[in-house]
Amino acid sequence: MLEAVRYLQSWADFLGYSGVIVSAFRSSEEQAVLYAKGRTLQEIRDRVKKLGRGGTVTDAPPGSSAHNYGLAIDVEGHDQAKIVFLAKQIGFGTVSWDPAHIEWPNWRQLIG
Repeated sequence: MLEAVRYLQSWADFLGYSGVIVSAFRSSEEQAVLYAKGRTLQEIRDRVKKLGRGGTVTDAPPGSSAHNYGLAIDVEGHDQAKIVFLAKQIGFGTVSWDPAHIEWPNWRQLIG
């Protein structure tokens, strides 16, 4: 993943895109805190998908995020959309409702 992200960064730099990686690997504890944001306890128990609505930041509970395996990054910045589009063009996966998320393609197959 590191080499692939470096490749993406090289292309983004070459194209003059401005952005920064704001999240990469997350522990299960960090993922739990992020998953709880914008959810009631019942919504957490029921694993309600909210697609970024209501103040949520992720729909992935601990253990079900590519971030938990070091296989995702989030980017922010002036050219965020261009960087995410570029990532898709070179083979990364994305999440349609999360404008910052870039992940290793088909990462779930890697973790079993």
